[in-house]
Amino acid sequence: MGLADEEAAAKVFHAFYEALDDLIQSKPLTKMESIWLHAAHVSSAHPFGGWARGWDEVWATWQEGAAVFNCYKGHAERSEPIGGIHDLKVSVCGDIAIGTSIYKSTLYMSEGPIALKVNCTNIVQRDQGAWKIIHHHTDQAPPDWQAAIGRMVQRGHS
Repeated sequence: MGLADEEAAAKVFHAFYEALDDLIQSKPLTKMESIWLHAAHVSSAHPFGGWARGWDEVWATWQEGAAVFNCYKGHAERSEPIGGIHDLKVSVCGDIAIGTSIYKSTLYMSEGPIALKVNCTNIVQRDQGAWKIIHHHTDQAPPDWQAAIGRMVQRGHS
């Protein structure tokens, strides 16, 4: 344990948000699926919606998220990431690592850009030598952000 474990866990936390960018840009969910431990004890809660417990429920939320963002095209002509984490702190205890951070993103909608800033907690577990996500939790998004996403889905485009 030590710095090498912290760095390895941090790479997975960053990879998670890269996979989230892929989801929002309607790319395949391959990265998201590969960084999760597919087990009964995993859990997640996103900026909208409730808790998902167990791999089947968690995976269903990522598929639902992909369907919601299938109509988002605000980054089609942009090269910068949609969002990213800031102020990442990693704590390792044996085969578990906890990452706390702030996720900031901007979506470019037809009605103008909408920003999101939420606190996040992610937990990884070492499984057969590799760190895998077992828990993801973010604050609930503000009502105006949720409403803008709802309007995007109703319109069928960003």
